[in-house]
Amino acid sequence: MYSIDDLKTFVAIADAEGVTAGARRVGISPATASHRLAKLEAALKLTLFHRNSRALKLSDEGQIFFERTEAILADLAQAERDAGSGAAELRGLVRATMSPWILSRFILPRLPDFLQSHPQMRIEFLAVDRFVSLSGEGQDCAIRVGKLSDSALVARKLSDNDRIICASPDFLARYGTPATWQDALDLPWICLPWQTRLSFTDAKGKRQDATVQATVLVSNSDTLTEAVTQGLGLSIKSRLAVQAELDAGAIVEVATGSLWQAEAPIWFVYPPEGRSASKTELFGRFVSGCFN
Repeated sequence: MYSIDDLKTFVAIADAEGVTAGARRVGISPATASHRLAKLEAALKLTLFHRNSRALKLSDEGQIFFERTEAILADLAQAERDAGSGAAELRGLVRATMSPWILSRFILPRLPDFLQSHPQMRIEFLAVDRFVSLSGEGQDCAIRVGKLSDSALVARKLSDNDRIICASPDFLARYGTPATWQDALDLPWICLPWQTRLSFTDAKGKRQDATVQATVLVSNSDTLTEAVTQGLGLSIKSRLAVQAELDAGAIVEVATGSLWQAEAPIWFVYPPEGRSASKTELFGRFVSGCFN
């Protein structure tokens, strides 16, 4: 029969893809780790790893057992915390999705301190500029920008934010500074693929839709920012995404107040319950601090 320590050792070895590194994570010798792994495989009558001279790789059966075991250990740790022992450290994987600019500008700079404080945690980021269904794509949580649609997800506001029209000083020196959104329509634009149809506010405060001339299309928000600073055209950006460039004068806001419903708050969203609830809540507290 195997023990909880055997399961913890197995998960550590799988995480580290090696006996020696896994043993180091749980504070035992490689010989003890190897013994625990062999005992576990014998009890299960399964080969959990494919072995070669360089590393261990989970077998198909091992991958299934790893995912279930990791969840069980997380539930056990939560039970210990709920019972008041306070001794269990949160561990395991959190999958989070967000735009590349949020990850690069707000999360990554503070991530080393978070991981140092929680060495048993692992984070997998899906950094894309599109809507991601948490359930459909296996994500535990998301950071979203803008008005939220009605859903069963829990939403926590991280920061105020708005969208602006902006360009580099060099671009404006060549083409002139548009005073209104109508002036801006005649100039080159850089856009994400779904940004060419925009909504503006007219002089009477009503919505007006228009298509801009997209000279350059890019699929990544960080690349879009770089293209704007290089003087390739006008663009729509979240203010928080380019605050550093605005402060440095590398880009300039133009046609201020022209965008229809420009408010675009930043939200942390996650399911109200689930196996990863404790880990997600911990990650959410970390994320909140990144915007303060």
